[in-house]
Amino acid sequence: MSRLNKPDTANAPDTPGADSPPEETPARPTPTAATPEPALEADTASPYEPYPGAGYFHGGRTSPIVHAMARRLVQEGHWPSTQPAGPDWTNGHRKAFAAFQHTLRPKEGGDVSGIPDEVAWDRLQVPRVSPAPTREN
Repeated sequence: MSRLNKPDTANAPDTPGADSPPEETPARPTPTAATPEPALEADTASPYEPYPGAGYFHGGRTSPIVHAMARRLVQEGHWPSTQPAGPDWTNGHRKAFAAFQHTLRPKEGGDVSGIPDEVAWDRLQVPRVSPAPTREN
């Protein structure tokens, strides 16, 4: 007889406990102390500005985040000396960020458009200037 046709002996009448219902396995308690904090908590601890998204960087944008990014580009040596590093998004910001992207991706190895992408933004480590999100209970 093959395995598929073999009768199930676990529920045979001569097996002890065959007539009684199966015992329930007790549920494991979930540890509350080891539960990880939500991702929001990790973000509030970061001293760096979170990536605002590519759509954030466009002409006419005035923001302390843009200004903090420009100051970091000056510190990294990618800002042209002819323009001040201000809070208004300009072609100077785009060119400076493109120069920074080029140092991360030499030989045209990726995006060097001058519009910040998440990887380059994280590498630049722009200090947090926006208020940290608060955790609601």
